[in-house]
Parts: sequence; C-alpha cells; structure tokens
Amino acid sequence: MNEYEFLNVTNGIDERFVDEYIGIKSAKPNTIKQRAGITMVLAAAVILMVPIGVYAFNALTHKNNVSVYYTYEGAQKLEQDGLANGFTIENEQMRLTLDTMLCDGNFASGVFTLTAITDEAKKHLESATTRLVYADTGEVVYPTGGGSVSWYGQTHDEGELSETFCYPVKNSYIDSSRAIRLEFLEYAETGEINEYGDHIVTENYDFCGGLYFDLPKEPNVPIKTLFSSDGYDITLSPYGVSHQDEDWKYPDTTDGYEEKLVRSFAVITNDGERTIVEKLAENRGFTGDLASGSFCFRIGTILNIDDISGVEINGVEYSAN
Repeated sequence: MNEYEFLNVTNGIDERFVDEYIGIKSAKPNTIKQRAGITMVLAAAVILMVPIGVYAFNALTHKNNVSVYYTYEGAQKLEQDGLANGFTIENEQMRLTLDTMLCDGNFASGVFTLTAITDEAKKHLESATTRLVYADTGEVVYPTGGGSVSWYGQTHDEGELSETFCYPVKNSYIDSSRAIRLEFLEYAETGEINEYGDHIVTENYDFCGGLYFDLPKEPNVPIKTLFSSDGYDITLSPYGVSHQDEDWKYPDTTDGYEEKLVRSFAVITNDGERTIVEKLAENRGFTGDLASGSFCFRIGTILNIDDISGVEINGVEYSAN
C-alpha cells in the first residue's frame, strides 16, 4: 500500500492533509530520510484526525471487573457487540468510567468504575453513591422503582471500585420527555441529631462533584417479548428479563417479600433444552420485585436471544410463541 492508498482507507481525514500530501508527493523526494519524514508526517496527521472515542468502543476499559458481573465470555461478547461504552469524566479527585451500559427499554444496566486520582479520594470510593435526576434541572426522580447500585469485593482495590447498576428508564413517576442521568455524590453526617434521634446528613460533592452519565431510554440491545399462559408479558434481552408497568406505583407494603424474589430461573433454548441459572440465593442480579410491576433480573452473563424461545421463573414459563 502506498501513502495515498493509506490516506484513502482512513475515510474521512481532513482534505488539507491530502492536499499537503499531493503537494509533497509532486516534489518526489529521493532520499530515504526524506521519505521517512513524509511518512511520519502522514502518520501524525492520521492519529490527530482519529476521534478519541474510537478505541474506547473496541475494548472494555476494566474488563476483569466487568467479567465479575457478566463472566469473561459475556465481557468478550459485550466488546464484540460494540457495548464497551468507554465514556469518561473526572474532577480533581475522582475519575468516572462508564464501562458498559445496556438498555432493554425498561431498565438501563451496566458497570461503571470510580478511580481515585488523589490519595484522599481513595477513602471516599465506598461512600460514593448515586441518584437518578433530570438532566436539565438536577431534580431528583423519586421513587425510582427498582433502582440499585452494588459491588462485590473482587471489583474493589485501594484506588479503584467497579460497581454494577440498574435503573428504570420509564414508569409512572418518570417524565419520559426529559433526559435522565445518574448523578454521583456523598451523604455526610453533620454531627447533629434530629428529633427522632437519627443522625442528620447532608449532600457532599467534594469528591464526586460533576460526575454523572446519562441513561438511554431506547433499547441498545436486541429484545424479545415473552408471555406466560395468563398473558403476563416480560422483556427478554441478552442480559436478562424485565417488566415495567407504565402505571407502576410504589408498593404500600413489603408483605410477602420472599414470594417476590426470583427463587429459580431457567433459560429455554429453541430446541427445548432448559439451562438452570444458579447462585440465586443472594438475588444479586435482581432489582425490584415480581409482584410490583417493576423488576429487572440480570442473569450474570450475555446471551444470544435468537437461540432462546423462553424462560421459566419460579416455575412459571414465559414463551415467545
């Protein structure tokens, strides 16, 4: 490949670099040193013109940590499917990396990583928290209807913490016409006690100020609607199942909480084979509850839903047919 062909495959390099190349080419340099100099100029031009985000979408920034939540094979599939997000934002204390984000139209879920830039910030990684807000005003969206953030020990070291998140992107409390985002902050004790004997806390942005990422509302992964025999529908995606009732209301009681958890879950392939998803005791991937009309269950890996005809939850089968 000659230099001009090299420029063509970059597909979008600024025309002034092409013009410069043609002008330089017409001078016909005769020495190896001259040709090497031109090649270095062209290479530098190409590097300058490549968008910063190009490489972020090819590989997960914290693949080992993402693998804890989605398995190593699942993390590889996230990369192959272009779901390694790579969005990064930082302040003087911390850096936030959105490693991956998946949305099935009901919930947005994924993994983010907080990295301490200063030694003092290392002490605040675990106390950092999130809340759902409207991007235009910062107004808190509450109740969220099954929003959660959690982390496991193997995704945390002295200066970095990767967490998995899951938040609804629609329900009766969310104004779907407005962009929503996940904002980072800390709650710090003021040292005061209220009339009920509780410690009074206040919002603190010293270490997390300005860290956020916006949630998508439309699916960015393949989805399939599954139905039970009584007509109840759930949404299947490569990372799990969910349901979001547009008229969902915050439950008045927590009675029967155990019955609302996922106790057994099986994936049914097109040929009828059932694969049981184990390790459900802690319901690590479960957000919301089955009876509330707002829940998301993440199975801990990434599936090809074209090979799946249905699922079975707590003995109830949901099928696409």
